[in-house]
Amino acid sequence: MRTLHLTLAAALLAPSLLAQTPTQTTFTHLATINIFSTSTASAAEFIGTNPAAIAWNGSRCWVAGFCNTGTAAPSAIIEILNPLSGAHSYGTRFAQATPTGLRGYSGLDIQGNTLVAALDLGAAVANGISAWDVSASGSATNLWNQTARGASGVSFDPGVGGVDAGVGWTSFNVARRALNATATGAVMYDTTTGFAFQATGTTGTLWRDTEFDPDTGDIYLRRENDVIRAPRTGSNASSGGTVIVTLPESGTAGFTAGQNIAYINTPYGDRLIFNNRPDGAGVQDFFQRVMVTSPTGVSHTVNWGSFTPVGLSTAWFDFSWDAPTGTLAVLDFGNRAVYFFRLEPPTETFAYCTAGTSTSGCNATITSSGYASASQASPFTLTVNNVEGQKSGIIFYSLAGAASQSWGAGSASFLCVKAPTQRTSSQGSGGALGNCNGSFTLDWNAWLTGSGLSYPVGTPVWVQSWYRDPPAPKTTNLSDGLQFFISQ
Repeated sequence: MRTLHLTLAAALLAPSLLAQTPTQTTFTHLATINIFSTSTASAAEFIGTNPAAIAWNGSRCWVAGFCNTGTAAPSAIIEILNPLSGAHSYGTRFAQATPTGLRGYSGLDIQGNTLVAALDLGAAVANGISAWDVSASGSATNLWNQTARGASGVSFDPGVGGVDAGVGWTSFNVARRALNATATGAVMYDTTTGFAFQATGTTGTLWRDTEFDPDTGDIYLRRENDVIRAPRTGSNASSGGTVIVTLPESGTAGFTAGQNIAYINTPYGDRLIFNNRPDGAGVQDFFQRVMVTSPTGVSHTVNWGSFTPVGLSTAWFDFSWDAPTGTLAVLDFGNRAVYFFRLEPPTETFAYCTAGTSTSGCNATITSSGYASASQASPFTLTVNNVEGQKSGIIFYSLAGAASQSWGAGSASFLCVKAPTQRTSSQGSGGALGNCNGSFTLDWNAWLTGSGLSYPVGTPVWVQSWYRDPPAPKTTNLSDGLQFFISQ
């Protein structure tokens, strides 16, 4: 019991590590391509009256079609060749079906050379979920088909610890994740044996899209216009769903289609991106209808830079994120266009950890102004205030992460950055001896340029200050910590 008591006490005394995540998201527009001809019945690339679903792997892009009329019309999938070159073309269309109207593809996803698709024809069909080998540019070979009503999108499920990874999907009127083996299509779990994700206190089962956190396997769904999250507790287990974003819907009984979601995983905070589509009106603004939140539903402020959408639309957008390139593709159903963006590292900084108390009662705190970038002429100034006067000290940093390690027996300070660390030049705090009016400053951008060091855009940095305090344990004390990211 004594050991347990000491362990709990240490945990309670230790400061919390960085808990904040970015609440701002900045995109740089890379390109807009017009794919109107994919909706022209006489064109070889015709895939339906409107493009409805998209898959993007950072260099290659596929779109799938929808029949947005009351009469039968083909729906198919096609690859957009050279999507960022400014002179795109098309491969050979494949996976063609003929919906009887207001039906078609509800989702695509890509992993390696395997493209998976969800097709909704109003009832279960033999190719409701399908997989395709797309290793050859512009063409596809069918790998397998699963009988299903593919009304609710499709996504690669990472499983938990690599267990139960495969192609995940669900359908209307059920609330479980079905799973097929990626390579063979073998049924691992069906819609009666897969884990449940129904949100507590809800009954709606019109699932419009399905997505997974690639690290944890948590599932995210669009149930009509809301966003549902169900944390994973095992390879085929979940703690149940929670509505994390509630959005209005004016469509009758939730029958407005076209609500989609993608999970954006980055080294500097994960995000969800989804569309708010309350109805099918064609006068809706992209900037009001495309939303970004944290994985728990905390709203982000989004900066779209100089991007201008083709025009007002029906707010039916689909999204595909490629983590290795940090790029996003957005499909505009109504305007028959695809927009490509690069996600920028945040310029926000985050204070964390706990400042030690010096022998004169000073708590040194570190703040910043500007943003970190070796390519910027303007400064990124780190300032440590409330330092004891007339003390020498340094600002040091780590690229390895945050820490929360006691500085020593009897010390009020904590080491807030993980080894290995890099120190900057020693400096004096100024101020008056015995007072808390000393400070340290560093122009990070200038120092980094002068040091000959450089770090890739997006690199997270954890920084802290150390200063002399001879009467204190270890004769020194530490400030709190600050995290920032290297920007363009």
